[in-house]
Amino acid sequence: MKKLMFMASGIALCLSAAQAQDFKQKGGSNNLQLLFAPFSSNPVSLNEGITYRRFLKDGSMALRLSLSVSSSKHTDVLQQADDTLSYPKTSFYGGPFVEGPGINLITGMNPEANLVTKESGFSIRPGFEKHFAGTDRLSPYLGAEIVFSSSKTKISRDTIVASNFTGTVYDTSSVDLSVSAPWTTQTLGTSYGSKTFGVNLIAGMDYYFTKNLSLGAEFGFGFYSTKYTDYTSEYLKETVTAPIVGPDSHGVSSATITHSTSVESNPSMKRGKDSGFGPTVTARLKLGWLF
Repeated sequence: MKKLMFMASGIALCLSAAQAQDFKQKGGSNNLQLLFAPFSSNPVSLNEGITYRRFLKDGSMALRLSLSVSSSKHTDVLQQADDTLSYPKTSFYGGPFVEGPGINLITGMNPEANLVTKESGFSIRPGFEKHFAGTDRLSPYLGAEIVFSSSKTKISRDTIVASNFTGTVYDTSSVDLSVSAPWTTQTLGTSYGSKTFGVNLIAGMDYYFTKNLSLGAEFGFGFYSTKYTDYTSEYLKETVTAPIVGPDSHGVSSATITHSTSVESNPSMKRGKDSGFGPTVTARLKLGWLF
């Protein structure tokens, strides 16, 4: 009986000591928060941002800064390399003389052509919080934050073309001219993006399930204004010249055929803007570390 009473007293003392611990924030405390979804395949998300908080006074006020940086790259293969059915090793380019010689292009094996999509995003949200008494472990708060964010998408598409070439043909010749013009790729780019400014009024709570560690939730109401950056794109310009010279004193005329491709920019296109307001909800829990 004495042993049972001793064990019960020890357990009671431990529980009392645990309850007496200061679980919540104090003035001068620092806090980092990550978004947390315990039942998803990616429980902790860094792509959606991280929040730093600095508690002031007695821990009832906090300055906060949320930061998010993301980047991704995706590559699709549009054309397999060495596809001689789509891109034969040789091709014929006709000359300016009727029934006269042309140019046999020795193009060889074609390279691979890809479609590459790059996306990037950046967001910074400074703000403040006012915390209320709550309970020993629960810290509810109200606050506000300003939102600055931007995003950009760039798409690069390979186009397979013959290399630039030059060759001279004569109207008296019956033999086609052979010129090396290996298949190559020209890359055409497209880009667009957006910039956003907003203000959010927020309400949330932190529950400290153990010392220095908490789970939180947050929602609010906000206004945003988004300006979409101009849409820019490129096109492939083909240039062919074949001026005829002659006939000379022997009655022979010649033509120097020059063929080239270059990447040129289309005029940019305006994309407008939009704005609105409404509720904002953080779809994940906030996992916090107090230090």
